[in-house]
Amino acid sequence: MVEIYSYPLDPDTKTNLKIYLFKNVLNVETIRNNIVNGVWNCAAIKPSLVLDPLQIAVAANRAVVAEKAGNLVTRTVYGEILYNLSLSKNISQSLSKFGVEKDNALLMCFLINDKDESDSIIKQIQGELCPISELHNFTNMKEVKSVYKLNSLKSNIDLLDIIVSRMVIKNFVTY
Repeated sequence: MVEIYSYPLDPDTKTNLKIYLFKNVLNVETIRNNIVNGVWNCAAIKPSLVLDPLQIAVAANRAVVAEKAGNLVTRTVYGEILYNLSLSKNISQSLSKFGVEKDNALLMCFLINDKDESDSIIKQIQGELCPISELHNFTNMKEVKSVYKLNSLKSNIDLLDIIVSRMVIKNFVTY
């Protein structure tokens, strides 16, 4: 069994996060359509823009807290995760930047509370499940620095801290 990333989110939401990493995915268009049309309750994220699963955990936590408070900016909690990953306040720009389009590698993100539908969805993905510890092999540092406006940084030290901080304060600051 390949390792997955599982993380408890805000206790008030009684929700856990599960992330699966896939490569060589053949049915990306079907996956995208199932998510966009609400057939599947999950998010497909470009792994090239993710430095660490913590980024997704922070975005997911903000999304479930916003959903519980009735303050979603997007239509779904999964769209909210993609929106929270981005520095942009433009919803469609955030969804297209972090959502999977034609990539053959993807991160599947599930929010688990009462029932867990992830197993049935994962079985329908025609790709190779990878250990989440291999995420760094998919990350494109140049793209990450560009998306988070960190091109002037010479070092990658503390990059995750800076990215998470920028994600969290996006509602207060314009980049």
